[in-house]
Amino acid sequence: MVKTLRCGFFSNCFLLSGDGGSILIDSGNVGNGNSLYERLKDENVRLIILTHGHFDHVGSAKFLSKCLGAPIAMSEADVRLIGRGELSVLRGHTVPGRVISLFSKDVLRRMRYSVFMPDVLLTGDQALSEFGVAARVVALPGHTKGSLGVLTDSGEMVVGDAMAHLGMEVPIYEDRSEMEESAAKIRRSGARIVYFSHGLPLKMGAGSV
Repeated sequence: MVKTLRCGFFSNCFLLSGDGGSILIDSGNVGNGNSLYERLKDENVRLIILTHGHFDHVGSAKFLSKCLGAPIAMSEADVRLIGRGELSVLRGHTVPGRVISLFSKDVLRRMRYSVFMPDVLLTGDQALSEFGVAARVVALPGHTKGSLGVLTDSGEMVVGDAMAHLGMEVPIYEDRSEMEESAAKIRRSGARIVYFSHGLPLKMGAGSV
């Protein structure tokens, strides 16, 4: 079961619960740690998964890892971005995407980061059963090289920033072709509901995405 946790303005983290424990997906900004901990301290969180390395997803990971006693997991391809967000060069081909991309490098450089090394490096199709949840990791590169999602056996899918709210392709990305293929992978996944880092979840079906 996926539960949405608001963690800052128009930003979501997610609690994925199973029979043997829970997984936190993303950790919000640096200042979101205390609030998230209060909501998570009794949830038997066994792993913290980061969908990618941008500040609004990794900011409180180190704090929550220490408080919850849970290891941090992410793709090796995005480890380079921890504390060095400006290394993520974002582009856009639409008008909104081009405007956002103009400001993105400075924003990624200026924002506060917690600096850490992940305890677990994730790959596509990696099962998460050892952490108590019936789900698997799905590689979704494009927004960043190491972007990933999580698909549960019951058909709920958390996609981070690999797809935008309402099932649209993300306006900014490191690699457009990878982003488009990842969006297609989400549509082909068989997920019955998709959860985005920014915006409300979307039920999948004919004409939905």
